[in-house]
Amino acid sequence: MIHQGHFSLLSEADLLRGVEPEPRKALLAECPVSSYHESTPLLVQGEPARGCYIVVRGRVEISYVDPQGNAVILHVATTGEVVGEVEALSDRPCAASCTALANTTVIYCSAEALLRHVPPRILIRNLAAILHERLARDNQLRTIGQFYPAEQRVCLYLNQFTTPDHPETHLSQAYLATLVGCSRQRVNRILGALRRDGIIAMERNTIRVLDRARLVEQAQA
Repeated sequence: MIHQGHFSLLSEADLLRGVEPEPRKALLAECPVSSYHESTPLLVQGEPARGCYIVVRGRVEISYVDPQGNAVILHVATTGEVVGEVEALSDRPCAASCTALANTTVIYCSAEALLRHVPPRILIRNLAAILHERLARDNQLRTIGQFYPAEQRVCLYLNQFTTPDHPETHLSQAYLATLVGCSRQRVNRILGALRRDGIIAMERNTIRVLDRARLVEQAQA
């Protein structure tokens, strides 16, 4: 059942933007709510998706594994974002895996419920807006990978994979090195400098952003 607080948060969910209150309530009345206290798979790459998940609070990690077994984190979805909607509506297998991180609440919307309660014009517009945002993010990441120095890339990825409400990430230094495209030793030096400057704190398997404004400033320097 949708809590009133959840309903308020979902009023601006990407997929439901512009839907009138009554059809939105009717849709959400059919959507089960799930809360996870530890990391839990929601969608698995290559398997079918019968519906999509809207993030009420917390984070959902989206990852992809290539045929050689190389894994990459593509994005971390936060409140209001949706995952699995393209696969659910196109009846195609999941292009990536989606995992609810600890302390995350999501609602599950079946494709049938979406088509029944969301007017086609609004659904198409919202889907197009979501895909546009993803294209813009992909363009930015390609530019970062090709033109930005390692120091900026580290800051940009730390900012991308954390939020003000969830300032910590469990990205390993080895994985950051893979994302950034440099040696682990160089990433260690960059993280060490950020820690000395009070921008981040580092604990076992965790990097915590302490000063996001300065992190963004470093990323844009």
